[in-house]
Amino acid sequence: MSFWNKKKVLLAGGAGFIGSYLTEQLLSNGAKLTVVDSLEKGNLDNLKDIIKQINFLKLDLRDINICSKVTKGMDVVMNLAARAYGLEYSFTHHGEMLTSNLLVGLNLLESARANGVERFLVVSSSCIYPDDALVPTPEYDTFTKFPEAANQGYGWAKRILELQGIYYSREYKMKIAIGRPFNAYGIRDAWVGEKSHVIPALIKKLSDSSKEIVVWGSGNQKRSFIHGQDVAAGLRLLTENYPVADPVNVGSNEEISIRDLVFKLMKLMGVEKKIIFDTSKPEGCFRKSADISKLNKISNGFSPSVSLEKGLQEMVEWYKKGKNNCL
Repeated sequence: MSFWNKKKVLLAGGAGFIGSYLTEQLLSNGAKLTVVDSLEKGNLDNLKDIIKQINFLKLDLRDINICSKVTKGMDVVMNLAARAYGLEYSFTHHGEMLTSNLLVGLNLLESARANGVERFLVVSSSCIYPDDALVPTPEYDTFTKFPEAANQGYGWAKRILELQGIYYSREYKMKIAIGRPFNAYGIRDAWVGEKSHVIPALIKKLSDSSKEIVVWGSGNQKRSFIHGQDVAAGLRLLTENYPVADPVNVGSNEEISIRDLVFKLMKLMGVEKKIIFDTSKPEGCFRKSADISKLNKISNGFSPSVSLEKGLQEMVEWYKKGKNNCL
């Protein structure tokens, strides 16, 4: 029998990019789900096939009184509610990223503690690592240096939420899992202007009528991307098998440069454009790739199930069909 069978689970941010995949997975494993989402980033279309099987609440979790109400009677609380945007937006909104993410995270865990919730998932981020982190990056103490410069406000918020999880585990004996996702992508990601992450942003740029495409940075920066449904699976396994307040990476070790990513997308889309790499703009860490050996060990062999080629093809086809709310 599944660990999740008949568990009362509160999933914050469950209408969002990764949260909606996790909602589907938990439901298929027998959980009794309450999903809370402000719909600032989340989209009910992500849940249209299962909305009648869950208790959905549109609420703002920055209000601790709301957090107190929705966490009552829960067996597990999983916090996937976050303001996480692409480089163009995050680089100029550090204060907003810090404050909004801290309010939701601190309120939820404190409310869960006060209401006697036994198990909690803190979703952190690879943005907590410094720009010169070892690659592939293992889990290590991140308070020796600043978080990556391009996402510093977001990175500090996630570092503090990790600390809260560690302290609450020690002081209140709560079972707390901490996951650090790396570079998620997929059709349910935000496709909206400056808030877009790199892959949807590139697909949109390659689809317009211009003869050239401007890419931030040198194009030589490398990333390892992981599909949203694989991130959800990793977080689910982590919560189930390793709630010990010890951070675990959730990612892929398949690397690709942004330059090669652009060429791969052009091939998949059947377009050809002049590429201009704007080195006056920030490009983030030069390399960003996860060491996932720890997750592999605690989950009895986790590895991403969706290849980058398959995931990109899915996004390109979905965008071409117009099944999006892009601005």
